[in-house]
Order: sequence, then C-alpha cells, then structure tokens
Amino acid sequence: MNTATSRITYNARYFSGNYGVIVAILAVYALITNPLLLLSMGFLVGGFTAINKFGPDPMQVGEHIVTQKSLYLVLFVVGIPLLYIASPLSTIFWIVGASGILIVGHASLMEPGIESEYAQVQESV
Repeated sequence: MNTATSRITYNARYFSGNYGVIVAILAVYALITNPLLLLSMGFLVGGFTAINKFGPDPMQVGEHIVTQKSLYLVLFVVGIPLLYIASPLSTIFWIVGASGILIVGHASLMEPGIESEYAQVQESV
C-alpha cells in the first residue's frame, strides 16, 4: 500500500496533463453517447446566446409585448425539464468514476522513472 501511494502521488504530478486529456476525452464521449443531454445543453446555450443577441429590447408581437425577462422564463420552463430528463448528474458521476478508475489504476501500476530519485535530491538541496 505504501508503494502504491508513493507511485500515485508521483505519477499524478508527472502525468497530470495526460490525465486531464483523459478526463476531457471521457467527457466528450459521454456527451456524444447521450444525445438528449447534448440537445438540451445546446438548447440552453443557444437560447441564452439568442436572447442576449436579439432580445435586449422589448418587442411587440400582436397585442403582447415580449421582454427579455419573458424570453428567459420560457427558456427555463422548457430547458430545465429537458435537462432533468437528460440526467446530467449520472453523466457527471460516470465521468468521475471512469476517470478515477483509469487514473488511479494507471498511477498505481506505473513505476516511476529513474528521474524520480533525483527529484528528491534536488528538492533537499
């Protein structure tokens, strides 16, 4: 257990950039394999962008005046239930679990290189 802990601490620092890429790839994979989540996030982000770009001034449609506040209300009324149905929490937990297993597994099995012995000598000088 002591060897695994020392390997994990060294390899987590040494391979931190690679581990970040692994987490990003898993996040992209999770979004691609969950099209409803991708659709709902696109709807919300696109809605915010469209409202900020085209809806800052009130406009009249028929006898109704449409304000930016009412547009945000419609966006939330439609977007939040759609996002809830897409189950983003389970996707987040899957990303955390899968990346944790991959990263801890790799970091505990990968033996540190010879340069790790010299890193401790340089720190003490």
